[in-house]
Amino acid sequence: MIPQLKLSLLLAITCLLTGCHVLKTPEWKLEEAVDDSPLATPKLANDSVVIEIAFIRVPAENKQQMMLVWDDIDETHISTKLRTKLRENGIRCGKLPNAIPTSFETLLSGDKNITDPNAQSGSLNLNLGLRNRRLQCSAGSENHVVLSDSVIDNLVIIHSEEEYTTAEKFQQAQCQFEFRTYPQGNGAVRLEVVPQIHHGAAKSQFKGHEGAWLLKTQRNIQEYTDLLIDTTLLPGESLLLSCSELAHGLGGHFFSDNDDQAEVQHMLRLRVLHTQYNDLFQQHTELP
Repeated sequence: MIPQLKLSLLLAITCLLTGCHVLKTPEWKLEEAVDDSPLATPKLANDSVVIEIAFIRVPAENKQQMMLVWDDIDETHISTKLRTKLRENGIRCGKLPNAIPTSFETLLSGDKNITDPNAQSGSLNLNLGLRNRRLQCSAGSENHVVLSDSVIDNLVIIHSEEEYTTAEKFQQAQCQFEFRTYPQGNGAVRLEVVPQIHHGAAKSQFKGHEGAWLLKTQRNIQEYTDLLIDTTLLPGESLLLSCSELAHGLGGHFFSDNDDQAEVQHMLRLRVLHTQYNDLFQQHTELP
């Protein structure tokens, strides 16, 4: 018997014994199944805040435009004393409203923020420390923004504190900002930002965390708590940080760079995108 005929007879007998089933198109959609699935994307924690971290590159020939930006944003959201201390150390900060001014839009539309000349020439050199990203932050947790795209072998920092000026030297150093978020009951977010220098070789050490000791591996950290910025932002508002016109002190090392043989300054934007906290639904303990 021809092999094909044997196979056909075998299939026919199998259908008679077990019954044949006609394949039908399922009567459900993938989107509906995902929505009903217990593995759907979880909701944000009650104390979560989503922060967008962005860097704006400002070439030397565009410094005049950056000065217009500072004229259009609020630098009085912090105390006069802290503002003076930040200026002495080469740092400026301002609050950018949800409806951003035209001067800032012009700065964002600059060629340095749209195109990458290295990528166009075929020599792609990604600056990992200056990537734009979004972070989901829980209340009071440590979050870091790295300003140095590479480790600096020898870094000398001139730091001014009241009437004193000190010089500090760090080896294998990186400039960073640590920031923490604290959602408020009215929908705003209190934001704390402090400059740090991470330096030296990584070491293992115990660190207290929520009543327990954790073994963490990290480098030495020089934290400038006298320059801690404490401000409150509504969703859509941003904290804008950069160096002063002279690019000296901490601000000069944090925000001034040499890019393609031309001086470039960076501006750091921390924008509150979303906060999950709402005290309307929080349980309050009644006092006796």
